[in-house]
Amino acid sequence: MDLTERQKKVLYCIVKEYISSKTPVSSKRVLETATIERSGATIRNDMNRLMKLGYIYQPHTSAGRVPTDKGLRFYVNELLKIREEIRQRGTQVETVARFPIGDMEKVLTGAAKLLSSSTKGFVVIEKPSPLNLRIKRIVITPVSKTFSIANVVTTLGLSSSIPLSHAEIDDLTEIERVLNKMMSGITLSEFKAKLKTVLSKVSELTDFISENTTKGFIDIVERLSFESYEDYIHVGLANLVANERVREDKIHHLIAYVSSDTFFKELFELKDGIYIGKEHGLKFLEDFSIIIDRFKLEERPLGRVATIFDKYGDYDSVIESFEYMLNRLSEYFTVVSRNVE
Repeated sequence: MDLTERQKKVLYCIVKEYISSKTPVSSKRVLETATIERSGATIRNDMNRLMKLGYIYQPHTSAGRVPTDKGLRFYVNELLKIREEIRQRGTQVETVARFPIGDMEKVLTGAAKLLSSSTKGFVVIEKPSPLNLRIKRIVITPVSKTFSIANVVTTLGLSSSIPLSHAEIDDLTEIERVLNKMMSGITLSEFKAKLKTVLSKVSELTDFISENTTKGFIDIVERLSFESYEDYIHVGLANLVANERVREDKIHHLIAYVSSDTFFKELFELKDGIYIGKEHGLKFLEDFSIIIDRFKLEERPLGRVATIFDKYGDYDSVIESFEYMLNRLSEYFTVVSRNVE
């Protein structure tokens, strides 16, 4: 059922006050802070209706009210509307950050630490994948006749070392030369899309490499193309553990889960957006909300950032910090890509 405008104001006030004070909100407090010209009895009736509809609950008799996940969702939706209105009016101040051209790992780690500190949350950054970056060169270093290490260097200076098992090869020089000729200037994802064509025409490659090395070439190409390249930076686990609503008997389960590959997989299966409490469906994290989105190189997505924070946290501040960091990372990678030859 739809809420009246007054009930919406009452609900917004309850959520905002609870986020600020972390104590149940009374009808008296609503009257003191909200611009509502009504009696205490009217406000209490509105609060009872909000309870029946599942937006708030009363921890115990005579206590004030606490917002549920449904109430928090209403609040966040209203907050996003307000932020969008401000953005459309053009009153938002955009601050330009100057990033040095440096170690990408340090930049991402620094961004994660700053975001974790400002949101009091657990931050996970998905590193840019070589699949989405243009290849500068590939260097293959032989370890034995059947095992090598391929180092893929991209336009952002990001390199990825990939172990390669292959058929016996005496000399990798020809294969390295052909790979660089075929892959320089394109992305690994583009090369992956062309893999079937490459393999179907492998017989033509004998103009460049000997028949004895053809099998080794196929092994290496397949390994490069199907590498997953998943890697993450994460900071702020202590912020989750320190949350007063996380029971002691649950802490070790939470730590084990967010340290597992399953967690990263399930986290980044979520679509971009804000998830409150149980909405995200991640185990042991129902006391937390998640905001997740992607940073870009110009308009091309490079990676994603997720912040997990107290579901009764300051959403306005968290969203502000999160959007700022996304913009700065996008700006950084765009600047770096234009400066790296």
